[in-house]
Order: sequence, then C-alpha cells, then structure tokens
Amino acid sequence: MARKLRDGAAITADTHEGRRFGAFGPGSALAFPQGTLTGLDRIKVGSGCIVNEHTVLSAGLPGADLGSGAPMIEIGDRCVLGRNAEILAMHSVVLGEDVWTASRVTIVDHHHRHDLTDVPVAAQWPLHVQAVTVGSGTVISTGAVVLAGAHIGENSMVASGAQVRAGIYPPNSVLAGVPARVIRTHAPQREAL
Repeated sequence: MARKLRDGAAITADTHEGRRFGAFGPGSALAFPQGTLTGLDRIKVGSGCIVNEHTVLSAGLPGADLGSGAPMIEIGDRCVLGRNAEILAMHSVVLGEDVWTASRVTIVDHHHRHDLTDVPVAAQWPLHVQAVTVGSGTVISTGAVVLAGAHIGENSMVASGAQVRAGIYPPNSVLAGVPARVIRTHAPQREAL
C-alpha cells in the first residue's frame, strides 16, 4: 500500500506539477518525496529520466520572478539523479544525455562573494556566476561537488568526494581529489583488424 501511494505521488509529465516545468519528457519521473523544487518553468527534464527521493532542483531564488528565457537547469534524456542530489542554478547548469549521479552530489553554478567584512556572506551580492556543463555519458559518484565554471567532457567519471572546480576537463577522463584533477584519460578503443 505504501509503495502504491509513493508511486502515485511521483511527478511525471502527466501530473499537474510536471506540466509546470519548462519541459518534462515522457517516461521521466521525480520520485516521492521530492526535495525543494524552485523556478520550475526554467527547468527542462528530458525523456526517460529518474530523479530519486529528496533531490533539490533550484532555478533562481525561491519566490523570485524569473520571467521567460532559456532553461537555467537542463537535464538530458535518460539521466539518473541519486538521492539527496542538488542542482542549484542562477544561470545555467546543463547535463548531457545519460548522465548518472550517485547520492549526495551537488552541482552549483554560483558562489557568494565573501570580501565584505561588515556584511554576512549569505547577503553579499552579486553572486559570482559561471555556467556548468556535464558531458553526455558521465557518472558523478557519491558526495562529489561540481562548482561554478566546471565543464566536464563526455564519458567521464568523477570519483566519490571529488570537488570539481572551474575549468575544462577532457572527455573520457577520471577526475578525483580535492580539488579534482584528471588522474586518467582513456584513449578510444581501436577496432581489431
């Protein structure tokens, strides 16, 4: 009975909540209970995606009028977001197709200023904002953090607990550490003659 209720509370393309998104592909679902969801009209979810319990998708500030425009969060087809994942966008976070994250992954495209000594850090504006992209086929492991300005190439692996800072990371890479660095890049396989 509990599973039936939980499944019935999922957000899909056919639900009222699903229709509030900028786009919500068929076969996608946000599992119940959902985490915080803000700026839905500026969030695009592709087809066949699974967004697990307690995942936060936040475009802009809660309650802010974002107006119309390009998606601030764009999730490609067949992506999977693990439990307690967070995507926080003030400008642009784009996940390619077939991106999978484990639990407790955070992806954020902004940082607070912190140089004004007489103002609490959380109240220091403007934010430092840089777009984030995660290439198709990439896996981001448990507890990893992807920060503003990071551009991860396709078919890469981000290790558990890694902190990926601003930069361009090549495709087919393994990123690990704090700060993350490329520890291996896989060469394309040659076909046997």
